[in-house]
Amino acid sequence: MKKLLVVLLSVLMVLSFVGCSKQNNNTVDDKTIEELSIAFVPSKPADAILAAAEPLKEMLKTKLAAKGYTVNNVKITVGTDFAVVGEGMISGSIDVGFLNSSTYILYSEGVDLLLEALRAGVGDATGRVIMPSEGITPWNEGITTDAKTLAAGYAALTYVNIATEKGKDLYEKTLNGTITWEDVNSARWNSSSTTSGSGYIYPSLWINQMFGEGAGNEKRTIASLSSVVTDQAYNVMMQHLLTGECDVIVGYADIRKDAESTVNFEAAYAKEIAEGKYKNVWDIIKIIAVSDFIMNDTISVAKQSVDPKMTPEFCKALQEVFLDIGSTEEGLKTVAPYSHKGYQIGKDSDYDGTRAAAALFK
Repeated sequence: MKKLLVVLLSVLMVLSFVGCSKQNNNTVDDKTIEELSIAFVPSKPADAILAAAEPLKEMLKTKLAAKGYTVNNVKITVGTDFAVVGEGMISGSIDVGFLNSSTYILYSEGVDLLLEALRAGVGDATGRVIMPSEGITPWNEGITTDAKTLAAGYAALTYVNIATEKGKDLYEKTLNGTITWEDVNSARWNSSSTTSGSGYIYPSLWINQMFGEGAGNEKRTIASLSSVVTDQAYNVMMQHLLTGECDVIVGYADIRKDAESTVNFEAAYAKEIAEGKYKNVWDIIKIIAVSDFIMNDTISVAKQSVDPKMTPEFCKALQEVFLDIGSTEEGLKTVAPYSHKGYQIGKDSDYDGTRAAAALFK
């Protein structure tokens, strides 16, 4: 009798634990979820994010219901800082996170990539998105344009002015594959702040890969250059490059598309334009380095090992739902503060460049 009682108590304890486990993870069964917790990183004002995202609650309930899932409540929050969202996901208290790329790679061992955000891309003369793997050639063949399709990130470019002696020398040596550390170190550089991806961090990756650790030397970044002025605005840097006040600038793709670049070009080269020597800013401002994509935000999910309701089947349904939401004007309004224009299925290796940047500046 005592043995039977012990067995019964043990069974009750196990059932009680299982019941608590489901309740703590807000899962009633495989198809019914008491609460779905979504958190945004605070890269924009929290009140703007929450106001825009409010309709997302009913959208998710309705669209998930169409896939056979009943979600009783959708909770949307904005983290007090980026780490709070990442920590919440790896602890299982947050189910879905809108993470920027840096936060994603920091917590990627504990979260899974669901989707990559898309934004307007930069294209060649035909409007085709120029990919980093293509190198400098498509950036130097003609006028770049707004791409006809979207991209999951954007490149950082390193610019020179071939109308100057130094710029022409750097460009020709790049094309010939003979550019050296002495060449770039003897140039006058302008960069943005040390926290800027396109204006400092990713161009530093190129320097380190070409002339630093990638070439068997000590680590080298923009900070290693003999002559560099930092904390410059992109339009100011381009003006300095056009007027010969510096030899190299770094920034997003493509500063040459900005209207102010054309205004400054026309002011600096009025005589040459009148003589027919140059037609536009692309004639003289060329690219000597292209970075990996600086990846856009992610939609990530907590791993099932810490958040049992995030089954492969449910995550697949979420993925399809967010793809659908990102394909409609109404849906995109819910993420308007982030300027997302849609989503695509990606892979973790897309963020290897982000990891390399983090490692370089750890």
